Amino acid sequence: MEMKQTIERIATLKEQDIGPTEENVKQKVIVPLLELLGHKRESLEFEYRTRRGGKIDIFIKNVPHDCKVIIDTKNYNENLNDYLEQIKEYTFDEAALLTVIANGTEIRIYSPLRGVAFERSLLYSIKIKDLSKESVWRTLSDILHFENLKNRNVLRKINEREQQIKHAMANEDHLTKEYKDKVEIIDSNIETKEDEIEQLQGEKEGLEKELKTDISKIWDTLGLPLELFKIYIPTPYSTLTVGPSSRGTKAGRVTLGELVNANLVKNGQLLYFYNTRLFQDEQAEIITLSNKLKYKSDGKIYSVSELAKVLLIKHGFKRDEHGVAGPKYWRTMEGKLLNDLNEEVRKRRGDRG
Repeated sequence: MEMKQTIERIATLKEQDIGPTEENVKQKVIVPLLELLGHKRESLEFEYRTRRGGKIDIFIKNVPHDCKVIIDTKNYNENLNDYLEQIKEYTFDEAALLTVIANGTEIRIYSPLRGVAFERSLLYSIKIKDLSKESVWRTLSDILHFENLKNRNVLRKINEREQQIKHAMANEDHLTKEYKDKVEIIDSNIETKEDEIEQLQGEKEGLEKELKTDISKIWDTLGLPLELFKIYIPTPYSTLTVGPSSRGTKAGRVTLGELVNANLVKNGQLLYFYNTRLFQDEQAEIITLSNKLKYKSDGKIYSVSELAKVLLIKHGFKRDEHGVAGPKYWRTMEGKLLNDLNEEVRKRRGDRG
């Protein structure tokens, strides 16, 4: 009962109770919690110096060599994100199994996971106000209780958590790819529509010129050229500039011109159709000015996605007229997918994290 009351007391501490400094956080929150977790104060080494001269607030002694725990405390309202690089350095300097970083409101527990960036090796983020919850305290005990460190049970717990984290990351990657594919198809459809709008705009402008010519002919028969009277010539619709030139580049969309400017391809360079294998005879030339491809077989100009769709249908990979993510189906002679080159541009301009 006394332990439960102590946990509840710590969970309800406010800034005025703890104080603003990291020493306050260490002595009034972290050390009492460690004592509740079975650690004796004499087993806690304070102001521990790392091999490279760094200073760790608490180093837990008397645990197995492969179960090292280091703890860094920060001011009550300090942003813990600002110290990830620092604790990463401490972790690898000391070959620590667990690294804890805490301020007055949050405790984070990291452990280097295989094949995972340290920043994403966060096992748990625990709010201090939630410590009195049974599930939260059980989690903290499983990872940091002295007995679980001493008998190395913590290794099994970390392994279980690692599998959960990697499963979540795999799901995240799958979901991201799924949505990215959908967005690329939408972009492809938009590109096709923009081409259609551009064509219609040209037809509209042609009609407007034709109308002006025909009206001029009417007045010319009377010997009264329109220019002399500066008569306004009506048009069926107000002139609107529609299409890619007025819309600008959509967020995420990469033009062939951008690829050329990034020195990833060259104007006039040949691309090869690719789907499950390279089609050496299906070639298209990059036309930077129009952001399109010139298909070598018929000499016609197509958008990247439009020509990809044509060839997918031609070679029996596709039977419907839905749009496709064209950059996935074009490769350079060096074997680089246009889609991957687009990703490189997106990263450079900050569209990708």
